[in-house]
Amino acid sequence: MNVVEKREFINRHLNQIDENLINQFYDALCKEEILKPKLISRAEKAEGDIQAGRLYSRAELELKLNS
Repeated sequence: MNVVEKREFINRHLNQIDENLINQFYDALCKEEILKPKLISRAEKAEGDIQAGRLYSRAELELKLNS
């Protein structure tokens, strides 16, 4: 089943789905929309840190966390 067929199937069956399930699905989609830009921003910052050589070895990180 391709994406269009899946969407049509879901749309045809929405009136049979429990409202609680719809609310959970809605909440998950909203969180994804909020989370996505944050994750992209963090990934871009991490990439910049890597390119600039701002890295810790595992041992350095463990020392920093334990002190």
